[in-house]
Formats: sequence, structure tokens, C-alpha cells
Amino acid sequence: IAIGMHLCYKNAKDLADEAKLLRNNDHYARAFSLTILGLEEIGKIPLICNMILYKKDDIESWRKFWKDFQTHQIKLGVWTVYGKRILYAIGKDYEAKLPSGLEPLVDKFKQIGFYVSFFKGQFLFPEDFAKDNKKWLDYFLKILEERVIRFSPYHGSPENSEKFINNGIEFFTRVRGAKTMDEIEKVLTDWISQRGMRQDN
Repeated sequence: IAIGMHLCYKNAKDLADEAKLLRNNDHYARAFSLTILGLEEIGKIPLICNMILYKKDDIESWRKFWKDFQTHQIKLGVWTVYGKRILYAIGKDYEAKLPSGLEPLVDKFKQIGFYVSFFKGQFLFPEDFAKDNKKWLDYFLKILEERVIRFSPYHGSPENSEKFINNGIEFFTRVRGAKTMDEIEKVLTDWISQRGMRQDN
């Protein structure tokens, strides 16, 4: 589980670096697509983390996991919220956010960056679309780069991801007795405080 989380993080970081390189050299279409792919890779991290909750013989949960793992819109939805509770507990939040419900549009942006499409009675070349939407590209790239920075302490190495998983198991063990959201928030805040997570994380 830890290795899977780290590799998804590493691939997301590589995709962010390559997207920025393309963006800086005026190759907007592919930069757009690689950026969205990077966000999907970030979205895989919490999906993999959830594996710690599944029993080996829970066939239905595993079937749903593998389906979600391969579903673009689910991965695109997950990264919009992953890490928010940790940041909230240390008094921070994401600077770059995506309004909910835009996942289908974001997936469309990714596809248009790779393929010639047909829109309003005419064929559309990927680069022409991307040039007209550079603001969107820069915004999504900013989101991806911010999450790469934020997640580095937790998934930047296999050891960090393993520590994250072990802490997660301990957290879930503690939170089992909580009956309200306030109690869960208190467990989370105490758990983060005991681990000395710094404000700049």
C-alpha cells in the first residue's frame, strides 16, 4: 500500500514537471492533458490508502476499489478533497481549489489536449483549443503543483508513505469509539498534534 501511494505521488510529480516544461515552451495542449493526468494520479493516493480498511475476503469492496481505481471522474473528484482535514486541523487550507461538479469538464479538457475533436460544426485542433484556454491550464497546473508540495512530507518517499499508513491505522483504531463528528475532529486534532505536524506542512 505504501509503495503504491508513493509511486502515484512520484508519477504525479513527474507529470507536473513535464507539464510545466511543455507549458513554458508553448506546447499548451499536451501540457493541459498531462496536468489533468497528474491530478488523477494524486486522486489514486487516498483510494489506495483505503485498502487498509478492506478485509482480504471482502470481494465486493475489492471489486469496487478496482473499478474506482480505473474511473477517471472518481479520481478527479478525490484529489479535490484529499488532505483537507489534515490542513484544516493545522489551520491551513488549499490556496487553489476546484468547484465541485466540474469533473466531467476537466476530463473533457484532458481528452481535447490529445485528440482532434468536433465542436459547433467544425474540427478543433488540440493546440488551438489550449491556446484559448491558457488561464485554465495555468490554474490546474497551480493546483497540481500545490498538491505535489503539500503531499511531499507524506508520500515523497516509500518510508514517508509507510509512516503515513502506520499512523492511519493507529488513527482508525482510535476513531472507532467516536460517535459524533466533533469527537472525530478532536481525535484527528490530537493525533496530528502528537505527531508534531508543522504549520508549514
